[in-house]
Order: sequence, then structure tokens, then C-alpha cells
Amino acid sequence: MLSKLSERPRDLLNSGRATYDAMGASKAQIVADIAGSPHQRDGVFANLEPSRQVENGGGAALEMARRGRTGSPRRPIPLLPVDSPAEPAELAATWLGHATALLEVDGARIITDPVFSQRCSPSPILGPARMHPMPCAVADLPPIDVVLVSHDHYDHLDMPSVIDLAGRFPDAQFVTPIGVGAHLRRWGIDGDRIHQADWGQRITVGDIAFDACSARHFSGRALRRNTTLWASWAIAGPRHNAFFTGDTGYTDAYIDHGAAHGPFQLTLVPIGAYSPMWPDIHTNPEEAVRIHRALGGDRPADSVLLPIHWATFNLATHEWDDPVRRLRAAADGLTVYTPKPGGRIDVVARTGPGTTDQQWWEAVG
Repeated sequence: MLSKLSERPRDLLNSGRATYDAMGASKAQIVADIAGSPHQRDGVFANLEPSRQVENGGGAALEMARRGRTGSPRRPIPLLPVDSPAEPAELAATWLGHATALLEVDGARIITDPVFSQRCSPSPILGPARMHPMPCAVADLPPIDVVLVSHDHYDHLDMPSVIDLAGRFPDAQFVTPIGVGAHLRRWGIDGDRIHQADWGQRITVGDIAFDACSARHFSGRALRRNTTLWASWAIAGPRHNAFFTGDTGYTDAYIDHGAAHGPFQLTLVPIGAYSPMWPDIHTNPEEAVRIHRALGGDRPADSVLLPIHWATFNLATHEWDDPVRRLRAAADGLTVYTPKPGGRIDVVARTGPGTTDQQWWEAVG
């Protein structure tokens, strides 16, 4: 069902133009959404802390081409069946793979960076493919209140998934950094359902507040780069909170975000797809721990770290299990859960299938 949507989404998914349309809005379509931002100059955004996006781009492409099986698991990745309670918990998280997670915060359900497609690409036949199936389909999800997007890269914003979610959950609201809403409108999402924020701005949906925080990354689809904003999100309900970094490199800004909005009971921080060739735009596991500590305040051990952005797509040259092995070594004294895809964690009770079998990846990698 695609209620509250025009016929355009059906046309996009069923036509030969799908790959072209998946590339998203043009710069001309985006400019109205970002024109008032103090963080853009001539329609282009930059990190507050300068970063090297790709050092020696030609060499990086060659290294990626030469990696062979490096970065792939040796055995099939096990999944857990997604089992959501009838009523959302006070604070819980189900990791579905990569940066896609189903959060429960004070009675609301929030899905982050939803990518249900086989490839994180505008094309269904080219681009990085999943190393494990999605543990559930959009049709299997419980009612969704908010679709939360960190930025517009293909492994975080997937046109078929967005269209499917919008149609299946007609009351769901979309919360994005400024500029990303133009992609959603192009794909037929009603503008009334789209809420965009610049760094430092807040969006409130029901009882849940979403504060857009600066991250250290970049954006872009097709040949356009940095015409839309990227962000991390502080998520706060009346009683519980969480922090979703999206994609980022390390920056001391997370110390400020923790002081302004934390301490956080749950953090979702990326640990994979790092490389010395792009050191500033993807955190390595040790940097992920530093971010978690910054967001956890004076007692970070009381907070739960759920690592994301690993195991699902092969986007770098490190071994498949290198992120989680390094994370475990660096996170001594912290509460870290590394669930199989599909695993759910009740953060308040510290229970659920995502809190057991923490070394499952040893038999895979």
C-alpha cells in the first residue's frame, strides 16, 4: 500500500529510470532548503574541522580493486529473527545491519538510515552488495513513528526503502539534515512529512526531540558532493535518550555534544570502513570508543555502546572482523553489545537476544 503518496513512487520503482531517479535531487532542487544556512557557502557545506576525504584517490581506488576477499567473512553471517514487542520499550535497540537500527525511546519507534536493498547503490546490479541478508523486510516491521536520516550517501539513504517505509507507515515522519528533504520530495514523499534541521537546530516529533549535531563527514550522490548537510542526532524523550552518530570521523565536537545534550544512555557509533587513506571521515574502533566516552559524561560505563557500520557492506580494505576485535580490546570497562544482525537490546533492563553470544563473530571471521 502506498497511501498518502502520489503515483510517482510506484513509477520510480517500476520504471527503467529508477537508477537515474535514485541519484536524487539536483542542486537546483536542493538550494532552497539550504539557502539560509550559515554552514554553506555558494551551496556547498564543509566540516567545521577540516578533513581529508580521500588521500590519493587513485591509489585508494586501486587498493579497493586489489583487495579480493579481504573484508569478506569466511562463513555465513548468522541472523536473529526480529522480534518487536507489541508496545515499544522505554529504551531499546535492534541492530538490523550497517547503520540501520530500530530504536524504541519512551514509546516511540525510530528507524535510522534505512537500507533494505541488496546493494547500497543507485543500481540494483552494480555497487557494494550485502554480506548478509536483511534480518527482516519493511513489511515485517512494527509501526514506525520516525525515519531518521544522517546524510544522503547510498549506504544510508536508499530510495526503495524510503518509498516502502513511507507507503507502509503513512503516519511516519522523516527527520533529516537540511537538503536531504529535496531527495525525499523527488521520490514522492509529501513535504508535510519531512522535517529538516541545520546543525544546532531541534526538531520535535510527538514527545521526542531530535537535535542535529555536527559530524565530520561529507555528502553526495552521483557527481554532486556536499550540497546537502550531514549530521549526528541527539535523541531525547521525556525520560530516556540516545545518540546516533551516523557516519563520521573523530572530532572533539562530540565532547561538546555530550556536554550540551548528554550524558546518553545509549550510543550508536560506527566502527568499520576505516582506512589510513581516508582517516578523517570514518572512525576506527579506538576513536569510536573515544566518542562513546565523550557522550557518556562522567560515568560512561553506565551507558551502552552499540557499534554500527560494520559487517554488512565491504567498504574498505580491512578484514571483516577487524573492527569488532579492535573495539573489544579498546572498550575495557565499558558496556558494549555486539549483537548478530536482528538482535534486540533492552537498554534499561540490559536483557534481550542482543546481549548474549557476544563473541559470535569469532566463528565467522
